[in-house]
Amino acid sequence: MGVNIEVRQNISVVQLSGTLTSANSNSLTAQFGAWLDRKNPVKCVLDLSKLEILDSSGIGSMVTCLHKAKKLEGELCLAAAQGRTATVLAIARLDLIFKTFPTVDAAVAALAG
Repeated sequence: MGVNIEVRQNISVVQLSGTLTSANSNSLTAQFGAWLDRKNPVKCVLDLSKLEILDSSGIGSMVTCLHKAKKLEGELCLAAAQGRTATVLAIARLDLIFKTFPTVDAAVAALAG
């Protein structure tokens, strides 16, 4: 799994690529937590546009990241899920837990506005 984090309009955009599974889900949790602990913006978007495979451990990691952001009085939303990733998110009903957006730009605009 690749993780690339950048700041847009004072929003942390975390782009995930490849797979988010039991083999690497702890890495996302650790990297995201370290990013927020360094006082980076706590309004965050998980960019899923390049995420190809997602399993239950990956979902758990995303929920852990959401709790970390909320603990710091921030937000975390999901954006640009494609293909199998979008299907897994729909089956797991994560739209009940996360705000979801069709694009990263839409998510950034919503959080910035």
